Amino acid sequence: MELNQWVDELFEVFDEDKDGQINRSEFVELIDVLLQDKGINMCETIFNRFDKNHSNSISKDELKDMVIELAF
Repeated sequence: MELNQWVDELFEVFDEDKDGQINRSEFVELIDVLLQDKGINMCETIFNRFDKNHSNSISKDELKDMVIELAF
């Protein structure tokens, strides 16, 4: 399948309100479908990376480190 055709089909499916735009909620659904298990794996990887004390939870300090590293 050609890229443009694939994008057209994705847009048709995920532009639920048919306004010619992918809004935030439609985008979340699209990403969830595209990433599937990769999204879960990505979340696990990020969580494990910032759970520095391996407590199976993210402390406020760990969250601060994550925000600084990922957002800035």
